[in-house]
Amino acid sequence: MKLLLFGLILRIVILREIRAREAITSIPDVGQIIKDLDGLQIDGATFERGAPCRVDLQKDLPRPDQVQPLYLRPGTELYWLPNNDGHLEIPRGATIELHCSHPFAPVNGEPVDEELRSIEVKCVEDTTFEWTGAKMKFRDFVCSHSIPYTVERLDRRCGDLVTSFLYRVGYDTGDGRFVATMELCHDPNHLRTHYASHQLTPANVHFQKNVKRLKFSPAGHFTGFDMARIYSPKSQVKLMAPGLIDVKSGLFLARGHLAAKADLIYASQQRSSFNYVNVAPQWQSFNGGQWAVLEDSTRRYVASSGISASVYTGTYGEMKVAGSKSLHLTTDANNNGLVAVPQLFYRVLIDNGKPTRGIALLGVNNPHATLAQIQESYIICDPVEEQVGWLGWLHKSNAKGNLKKGYLYACSVADLARVVEQLPRPLLQVDELLA
Repeated sequence: MKLLLFGLILRIVILREIRAREAITSIPDVGQIIKDLDGLQIDGATFERGAPCRVDLQKDLPRPDQVQPLYLRPGTELYWLPNNDGHLEIPRGATIELHCSHPFAPVNGEPVDEELRSIEVKCVEDTTFEWTGAKMKFRDFVCSHSIPYTVERLDRRCGDLVTSFLYRVGYDTGDGRFVATMELCHDPNHLRTHYASHQLTPANVHFQKNVKRLKFSPAGHFTGFDMARIYSPKSQVKLMAPGLIDVKSGLFLARGHLAAKADLIYASQQRSSFNYVNVAPQWQSFNGGQWAVLEDSTRRYVASSGISASVYTGTYGEMKVAGSKSLHLTTDANNNGLVAVPQLFYRVLIDNGKPTRGIALLGVNNPHATLAQIQESYIICDPVEEQVGWLGWLHKSNAKGNLKKGYLYACSVADLARVVEQLPRPLLQVDELLA
């Protein structure tokens, strides 16, 4: 769109320059120039008059029981993201790429070529698009089968960690492209994910609602371990000391998303979050309490401030129980603890427009800890929340005093990165507060 506008402005400037030299005929107005440009091709895109197509994420996409395609910038690995109002906006005459892993379902009763996995549809007006000469509603383009996501280990380590690797999560289009939804730093030897990273924009607050939750999947990893059984409350009761687990009151360890479902916009992105590499043991009372408040508040802050942010959500330490024993959900053949219960969860926001500016938010993952214990053992960096105006909700949350739902505080990103060595080392330079 910026390129089209640049071409329009350039044409106006050139025409005005020519007319100024002629001095015989009058200078055409902008409206007339737009008429002249109607149908002009710039870099393969057709400039057409009229408002862009606007597709409402909540109303104009396929029904929740249908499989949506991936909505892509044509020929790229990038989602076509909605605008800040939650609308997918495509310029008049421009095309958007739709991708399915299997054939498309019939469109308006007409079968689609079974060989096609990607098609480009052209904006006509409102939510009407053109494909192969026919005009149809955007919601009518549906995949015949669900699109499987991939969790792929990369040949790159996380920082200087010896046993931890980066994994990318997303969709392999089969033509050399990989449409990523998140990146994970995971230690396969200890079955522990250190952090997930993804992007937040003002549009993310408009994430698609009513997307059905999937069963969590090992996604080809965790060989030899039944992760569903390991996370089951029944298994936790057998494994842990009496009194730690009380399912009715939310005192059990849930599969806590790192990259949250609600952090991701499209149904395809959200579904890719349901893999065991993207979770860590999180007490349910905390998961549905203060942590949920933190996730929602950061999404709203990004939306209200108009920034784009890089997000790192991860875990630190191991929760201790009586006798200073670390808590794990399972063991290996040598009785070494695996799937450690983290001491803390954190969320780091980095302002993409000013990468030296950010904030780190931390939450205590121990509903049994007292305030004195938290002050003594869970504050790992200097709290700065009183210096950050938009964190007023944090003060209110802590003031309620229900520690079973979690305790929150904030630090500078650089301060946290000095303690959490798993975080990327460039974060040591993020010393300005996102205030």
